[in-house]
Amino acid sequence: MLGLGGAMIYYYREAFAVGEHLEERTLQSQARELISALTIAETGAITVSLPEDLATLYTGPEGTSFYSLYDKEGRPVARSPNLAKELPLIEAPASGRFGPMSFINAEPGYIIVLSTLTGDRHTLVVGRSRPDEDALAFTVIEEELEGLFYVLVPFVLISLMIIWLITEWSLRPVARACEQARAIGPGNPAGRIATEWLPTEIRPLADAANGAVERLAKAYAVEKRLTADAAHELRTPLSVLNLRLQQAKMKNMVDWPTVEREIATLNKLVTQLLDLARKESAEHDRDASSMALVNLSRLVREAAAMLLPLAEEASRTIEIGVPDSAQMRGQPDDLRDMMRNLIENALFHGRGRIKVSAWPVDNPGHGFVIEVEDEGVAALDDELFTRFRKGNSSSSGTGLGLAIVRQVARNHGGEAAFVSGTTVTRVRVYLPTSHRGL
Repeated sequence: MLGLGGAMIYYYREAFAVGEHLEERTLQSQARELISALTIAETGAITVSLPEDLATLYTGPEGTSFYSLYDKEGRPVARSPNLAKELPLIEAPASGRFGPMSFINAEPGYIIVLSTLTGDRHTLVVGRSRPDEDALAFTVIEEELEGLFYVLVPFVLISLMIIWLITEWSLRPVARACEQARAIGPGNPAGRIATEWLPTEIRPLADAANGAVERLAKAYAVEKRLTADAAHELRTPLSVLNLRLQQAKMKNMVDWPTVEREIATLNKLVTQLLDLARKESAEHDRDASSMALVNLSRLVREAAAMLLPLAEEASRTIEIGVPDSAQMRGQPDDLRDMMRNLIENALFHGRGRIKVSAWPVDNPGHGFVIEVEDEGVAALDDELFTRFRKGNSSSSGTGLGLAIVRQVARNHGGEAAFVSGTTVTRVRVYLPTSHRGL
């Protein structure tokens, strides 16, 4: 930009001068060419050595350029071959500068002329007939190209140096960001790309990369925690099952009901572990395409109907109090799993009547509250919503049911918790009717 800007300023100045004095500048250029080609020997012999393309302008009937040379006494000593008679002698400035341009009637016709002194004080008179503005402009521009080149080259070289320095300086934060990105990995999952000094155009890319790394780090932490918890929780039932099989081998008799019960416990634990892992990974990946309009009343009744035979077998009742118009956007399968785990938790770890109720928050446009109540212990710790935490360590449960409930609620922008200050066990879940702009 500096090189082009400087060249344009210089060229504009020259073009303006050419436009103002096109003919005069052309004649001055013509005079300089002749002076540089002029040689005066000691004997007084005059030689004009012009290039072939310029020499043709001064020969033949088609030649439009003329010159005449006068010595110090004003005597003609040379003229262009296309002149039958010298151009009139015009006094040149003693300073050696060009004289003023004038128009004269002389052979071969109406021409423009000006005069100047040569190095040995001879007077050179140059002229041109039938001036063509395009041809004159081309002649001047051709002459000035050399000056333009001398102006442009330094600007280009300086510009390249400045470009290199500015590029190296401006991309230095990008180089630091690259180093920070290389340092992020399993051994450094908390590493991020600093965006404070990054160029504005690159900062959104760095923010997006940090967001992606954040999501990957959370997924990595979830998988790592799942692996550790699974290894810890599966160790005991696998050891028990292995012991029973060893006893069966020693006694040559298999207690199949016990083995089947242990396998069923293992199967339930693995199934719930995989289900919880899927729901935890979906917390950051879910978007509008995975959400649908859900009839919450129907899901609650479906979940209760699935567990009704177990409730009847345990001589317990399930009461449903949900409005028929309870609708929201969500993931139907996950919400059904949440309700089943809520009722199942009350069925297996509580006692007495199970009551499931739901109502809108303020008005139907803000969300719903779902409560599952039984006549069990009133004071329960919120830690029971953590995976593998049990209220009774001797319970046959896996300790994952309430963890799944809370994860589903959070996936939908809500929350799950125990209700304090009651004489019964009551779990309350809040679900907004919309989440993340859905």
